This record gives sequence, structure tokens and C-alpha cells, in this order.
Amino acid sequence: MRSRPSAVALPLFLALFALLAAGCGDAVRERIVPSTTTTGTTPAAARTCNGLATLCNRRLDAVVFPGTHNSYAASSEPGWHFANQTYGIRRQLDDGIRALLIDVHFGVPDAQNPDLVRTDLRAEGSDRNKVAKIVGPTGLRLADRLGGRVGVASLEGTPRPYLCHALCELGAEPLADELAVLRRFLDAHPTTVLVAIVEDYVPPTVVERAFADAGLLSFVATLDRDRPLPTLGTLIDQGRRLVVFAEDHGGKPPWYMDAFSFVQDTPLGARLPGQLRCDRFRGEPDSPLLLINHWVDVYPPVPQLNAPISTATAIRRRVERCTEERGVPGAIVAVDFHQRTAVVRVARQLNERP
Repeated sequence: MRSRPSAVALPLFLALFALLAAGCGDAVRERIVPSTTTTGTTPAAARTCNGLATLCNRRLDAVVFPGTHNSYAASSEPGWHFANQTYGIRRQLDDGIRALLIDVHFGVPDAQNPDLVRTDLRAEGSDRNKVAKIVGPTGLRLADRLGGRVGVASLEGTPRPYLCHALCELGAEPLADELAVLRRFLDAHPTTVLVAIVEDYVPPTVVERAFADAGLLSFVATLDRDRPLPTLGTLIDQGRRLVVFAEDHGGKPPWYMDAFSFVQDTPLGARLPGQLRCDRFRGEPDSPLLLINHWVDVYPPVPQLNAPISTATAIRRRVERCTEERGVPGAIVAVDFHQRTAVVRVARQLNERP
């Protein structure tokens, strides 16, 4: 049996325990209670917008947004030929891209080949000659070989909206799938604002329906052309974190805004790096946003031709030159092969400036 403490030992033990507890209590509390500032309050984490506290009070037109050209055309995705990007939109967003340039076309899944989408040129009011000017003889020959003679072969099925570059035969992503990617990203990143510029070959009602089906209508922002643009913090507070422009048929619904009322851009068509300029191409002199088209405009796209303009020095110099020449403090900087460029890093550095 265990021995019991004597009548004298027990009171002495209890007294000693009480003294030890009293002496150690302050030390225990010192370890547990968090330190405070001189005002006696615990400092809160700094708020950030698009990853930086400096951007919360900065207007949309004063932010540098790293972007991608033909964002959906990714060689790592099945079915893509002559893609401008290596990775798809999901990876681009994860890497820090915050502006997307996308083209919406009508396509019809091929009855014989479920992996092929045929372009419905009639539904979008185009023809073989028009697309030939965009993709050139190489692209047109491949599209003819994959899906039959473009613009001539009969189509069976209902046209649906796809993200394609001129010809869906050369690669296509269902618009619904990519909008779902945007929805998941916005849900997971509640302090991030995205910009999308749509080269639209389908009616606005088609795009509106797709955004509604994706649950994105509660995220889209409507800007007032006659007032200063909102800050990122304001857009985030309002929950309107997706800014959408349409190149050709914007204005209705109101959130599907006329791109070149709000945006002025730099010229397209540079075949060599030295031909990139800062002149105004589309938009008005007082359009508040600046889109810098920062890629060598050849088809098929060639990564090696873009290499000289993809360095941090080259991107920073062009952004600084174009923003100064055009009198706009920020810019959307769109590139090809984003992972080969320093566009995300340079945008962050420029956004960190006071």
C-alpha cells in the first residue's frame, strides 16, 4: 500500500504548493498574454489589394496590371496549335497575371471528331477571306486539313461560345469552362481585382448569359466614364472585382463596357522588337486606361522573337516610356508566353512605388 501523508506533512505541502503557484503565475501569464503596442492594443494585419497595401487607395488607372494576350490559347492544353501562351488561364492567375485578353467566337463541335470545334463563320458574320488575313496561309491550311474547308464545309449542331483565335479548328476552350475558372479564383482571392478585355465576335446577350450561368454577375463592375475611376479598395469593398470591356459591342449590359471609350492602346503589328511604339492606336486621348500591347505580332507566334522584350529591363523601360508619353500613371501590360517574361515581377515593383 501507498503511505498516507501525516497530519503535519499535509498542511506543509499545501502551503509550499501555494507559494510556488503564486511565484510562477506572473511568468506563466507573461508567456501567454500577447505583447501590446504603446496604446495597449494588438496591431492588426495590414490590408492588401492585389497583394499590396499601396494599391488599396490607388485608382484603377494608376495600377500596373500584368496581363496576357490571347490568354486562353495555351500549348499545354489539348488541341491547341500556334498558341500565344504555354499555360492556361488557371496557371496564369496563380502566377500573378491580373488582366486577360480573350476572343469569343461561335463554334460547333465536330460530329465526327469530338475533340475538334469548327468555327461558325456565318453565325458571327465573318468569312474565309477575313480569317485568312489573321491566321495566314499556314493556319488556314492546317484548319482546312483538321476540319474540312473553312467556311465551306457544312456544320451540324447549335453554335456555342468558345474562346478561339480566329479559327476554333486551331484550338478552342468553352467559354463556360474558363468563366468557371475566373469564378473559382475570385472566390478564393477576395482582395483581388481582375480585368478582362473581350474581342467579341458574338452578341452581348450571349456573353451576358454565359456570365450569369457562371455566377459572375455579382462580381462585375460598372464604371462611370464621366467620373474618376474607383480605387482597388473601393471595388473590393463593393464586391465588384471583375472589370470587363468589349472591343466591338460594349455598352449593354452596362458592366460590359465599351473598351475603347475607357481604354487607349499602343499599336499592333510589330514584326520585330524594335518596332514596338507608344503611339495611340485605338481609344481616345482622354481614355483613362492604357493597354500596352507588348508582343511581337507574327503568326504563328515565336517565343524567340519575344525574348528581347521579355526581360525586366525591357518591360520596365517600355511601361515607363508609354505611361509618360500618354500621361496615364498605370497600364495593362499584355504579353505572349508570360512565364518567359518578367511582367509580373515588374508590375509588382512599379506598383510598390509610392
